[in-house]
Amino acid sequence: MMKHFRRTAVALAVTGAAAGAALFGAGAAFANPSDKPCSSEDVRVQVTKDPSHAAGHEAFLITYTATSPTTNCSLQGAPTGVSFTSADAPVDGVVVAPDSSQALPVNLTASHRAESRIIQRTAAEPNPSVPTSVTFDLPTAAAGQPTRATAAWPAAEMLKGSSLSATPVSPAQLPTQVPVGSPGDANNNGQLDSSETPDNPDQLAA
Repeated sequence: MMKHFRRTAVALAVTGAAAGAALFGAGAAFANPSDKPCSSEDVRVQVTKDPSHAAGHEAFLITYTATSPTTNCSLQGAPTGVSFTSADAPVDGVVVAPDSSQALPVNLTASHRAESRIIQRTAAEPNPSVPTSVTFDLPTAAAGQPTRATAAWPAAEMLKGSSLSATPVSPAQLPTQVPVGSPGDANNNGQLDSSETPDNPDQLAA
């Protein structure tokens, strides 16, 4: 009986050690790549007018997409150091404050986009200079890596007020798929992005 007990104990110990080694190996092989902060080389940014926001405010949607099929990195917090240009001249008199509320990391891959918003008060005094582009630091802790990003500003959209805010990044909602060039597909990319709405619900892809 004692021999049988010892053999069982040894077998269980060997099995446990093997399982632990397997789990350790799997952890090393599948370490979460999103622990890597995104740099500007990983991210493409686009700014569009957001048609829906809280009453008394309007928003511009910043969409973050991966630059390659293998991109897997993280963004966290709100964009900082936001500045605007009109043609080649800086737009003065505007400060964009990052929202400092607690934000979780957002994983950015080819199939998972991220988004944040620049928000202004609708009734605020318009800035006389209409921006053509916006530049900011990505919400990332990529030490020693480039983090500055630039995007075209939506055409003819004015800045209002001297104090705007930027929200933390969050996972982006996937755009609605439609036939390329169908009504409402203003970007002609087969997707109804957040700034687009279908002219006819029947145009929505199944």
